[in-house]
Amino acid sequence: MNIEVSCLLPENIEKITERDGRPHSLKEFEPKSTALIVIDMQNFYISKDQISYCQYAEDIVPNVNKLANSMRLFGGKVIWIRNITNPEAFKGWSAHYGRMTPKRIATRKKELAKDGNGFKLWRDLDVRKEDLKVNKVRYSAFIPGASNIENVLAEYGIDTLIFCGVATNVCVESSARDAMMLNYHTFIVEDACAASTIRGHQSALNSLYLNFGDVQMTNQILAALNSKINLPVKVTA
Repeated sequence: MNIEVSCLLPENIEKITERDGRPHSLKEFEPKSTALIVIDMQNFYISKDQISYCQYAEDIVPNVNKLANSMRLFGGKVIWIRNITNPEAFKGWSAHYGRMTPKRIATRKKELAKDGNGFKLWRDLDVRKEDLKVNKVRYSAFIPGASNIENVLAEYGIDTLIFCGVATNVCVESSARDAMMLNYHTFIVEDACAASTIRGHQSALNSLYLNFGDVQMTNQILAALNSKINLPVKVTA
């Protein structure tokens, strides 16, 4: 997966430009109302020995770290979203877990428990003590009952969300869709997201771009953030 080249289709860029008057909806962010939402960058999805290993996930770690560092310097929040499996999850989402084999359920119970190895954030991520952490029990962090993310965002007055993480076409997409429908300003960082397949990654991003939020590259987001903290960023896209 070439994460340095945008996968947005020219015809979709044309549609958005015609609809909105520009290909991207925002060039600047306000520190107090902006958060980087990092979805499921856990061992369960990045480690090769895990059943839900995403082969492209490790490639985006440097971009995720760059975004997190700039967000902190900018004055916004960094929020690490972690998938967790607990009794509440199994009871409340039987339509999902009822499809799985007993072996797979047992693995998820072990690895995504709060003390499980799969639950831990990936070792190469730059996680700081001032960052926030939110656990979720469904694909979307924003569907009712999945997490306390809305309460956290309301506490800090956050209404603008920059999404990255895994998987582009599952938890990132579902969270970004729901966030936009809840009236948050929603952005997805194309080259700081990953999926198990290139086609799934590309399809999700184009769908999100057309209907649910702006899709930009890491260097575009960094340029917008760093313009207010006087850090030079070379924009290549």
